[in-house]
Amino acid sequence: MAGNDDEITNRKGFFAVKRAINAAVKTAKMWAALLIVAALVWAGMHFLGPDLVAQVSYAVESGKVEAARNNLERLSRFDRMSALFREVSKTVKPAVVEIHVVKKATMRLKDLLRRRFGDGDVPMPRRWRRLPTPRMGLGSGVIIDAKNGYILTNEHVISGADKVTIVLADRRRFDVVWTRPDPASDLAVVKIKPDRLIEAPLGNSDEVEVGDWVLAVGAPQKLPQTVTAGIISATGRMNGDPSKYQNYLQTDAAINYGNSGGPLVNMKGEVIGINTAIVSPSLSGVNSGIGLAIPSNMARRIMDQLITTGKVTRGYLGVLIQDVDEKLAQSFNLLGTKGALVSLVAKGSPAEKGGIKVEDFIVSIDGKAVTGTRGLRLMVADIPPGKSVAVKVYREGKPVTVEVTLAVQPEDMVRAFRGQTAGEATLEDYGLKVTTLTPELIQQAGFKKDTTGVLIVEVVDGSDAGEQGLRQDMVITHVGRKAVNTMEELSQEVAEAAKGADGGVRLRVVDPQGGARFAFLTPSE
Repeated sequence: MAGNDDEITNRKGFFAVKRAINAAVKTAKMWAALLIVAALVWAGMHFLGPDLVAQVSYAVESGKVEAARNNLERLSRFDRMSALFREVSKTVKPAVVEIHVVKKATMRLKDLLRRRFGDGDVPMPRRWRRLPTPRMGLGSGVIIDAKNGYILTNEHVISGADKVTIVLADRRRFDVVWTRPDPASDLAVVKIKPDRLIEAPLGNSDEVEVGDWVLAVGAPQKLPQTVTAGIISATGRMNGDPSKYQNYLQTDAAINYGNSGGPLVNMKGEVIGINTAIVSPSLSGVNSGIGLAIPSNMARRIMDQLITTGKVTRGYLGVLIQDVDEKLAQSFNLLGTKGALVSLVAKGSPAEKGGIKVEDFIVSIDGKAVTGTRGLRLMVADIPPGKSVAVKVYREGKPVTVEVTLAVQPEDMVRAFRGQTAGEATLEDYGLKVTTLTPELIQQAGFKKDTTGVLIVEVVDGSDAGEQGLRQDMVITHVGRKAVNTMEELSQEVAEAAKGADGGVRLRVVDPQGGARFAFLTPSE
C-alpha cells in the first residue's frame, strides 16, 4: 500500500510541474506578442511617422460617424415636424403672392446733377427744377378669397404706388383692379381678376398661444416663396407710432424686407397673422429674431369693411387717456392700476354727452374689462358707431356706470381735441395747410401767450416747404417783411409776393421752442 501511495504522489508532482511549464510558456508567448506589437508600432512611428496616426484617427472618427448615422436613421422615424412643415408649406405657398410697386418720386434736377457730377450751382429754368424719378418696391401678400380675387397685404407696401403688379406662385402676372388701404392699421386689400386662384383661410388669432409653431411665407430680399419656421414668442405687442392700432403677434420665424404683407400661418395651414415689421438693432433691417404680425381677427374685421365700403369706420368715445402707476393710482384712491385714466374730454364728444369726466378711471366698456390705454383704444375702435354701451368708471374712489352712444371716429383726431378753429386755408402750390392762431391753439402748441401769426397744420410730403424744414405746429409770422396775423392776411401777402418772376415767397417762421428761421418757397409745377 505504501508503494502505491508513493506512485500517486510522484504522478501529482509530475502534473504540477507540467502545468507550471505550460503556464510559463503561455506567459512567454504573451509577452512575445506584446513585444512584437510594440516593435511594429515603434517601426510604424519611426518609418511612417504621423501618417499612421492620422490613418488610425480617421478610422476611429469614421466609425463614430457611421454609428451616429445609423442612430439618426433610427431617430428619424420619430420626426413628425418635418412632414408637418412640408404639408403646411405645400398648402399655403400657392396662395402667397409677390407685390411689385412703382412709385414716381420727385427729385430736383439740381440734386440729380450734383449726385452725378459733384457740387456746383447750375442755373436752370424753373420748369426743369423737378423731375419724376421712378422708384421700385417689392412686398408680399396672401390670397384670402380666390372666388373674388381679394388679397391681404400691408398698407405700407402699396402706399403711394402709381402702379401695382401681382405675381402669383406660378409666375402669372396680374394688374390690380383696385387697392383699398387702411393706414391706421397698416393693412390693405388688393383686388385682382379671379382666374384659377388658390386661397389660404383666415384662422382665429385669439386661439394663438405663446409657444405655438408657425411658418412665415413671403419674398424676403427678392427671394419668392421663402418659408421660415419659428414659434409665437409673445402676443399683444406694440411697436413705434402709438397713434396706430397695434396688437401684434411676435414671432422668431425669420422675417426680412420683402416679407411685409405675407402670411404667418399655424400648423393647420391657416393665416393667423399678416407679417408687418421687424425689430432690429440700430434700424439695420437685419432679422434679429423679433418679427411682428397683425392678428388675423383684426385683419378680418378691417378687410370686411374695406371690401364692403372702401374704408374703415371706427367707434369714437372722445377722451384722452393715460395709464397709471401705483403712486398715481393711490393719489386717485384707486384699487389698482388696470384701467385708463381720463385726462381730457373733447367738447361735444360722446364721452361728454354721456357724462364721462376728467379724472374718471375707466375699468370696463361694453362688459369687457379694460387693462390699459391700448386695450381701450382697440375696444372702442371695434364697437360700431351708434351703439350704446355701458362704461364703468371709478370717480373719486367710487364706482359709477354711465351709458355712452359712440360716434364715428373723426378723420382728424387732433382737431377734435383742439376744438373748433377759425377755419383753414390751403396753400397747395407751396405744400402748406394753415389756420389762424387762436389763444387755445397757442396753449396747445406750446407757444408763448403773446405769439402772433398763422399756424401750420400740415406740410405736404415731398413739397418745397418740407424740404426747407417747415413742420406742423410752426407759426408763420411774416411774408417778406410784412407781419401776418390771419389766414386772410397771409393769403393776400403770398399772392402779392408770388407776382415776382419766379413766383417764390419768403417766409419767417417760429417754433414752440423759441427758434426762428427764414424759408424761401417756390410753387410746385
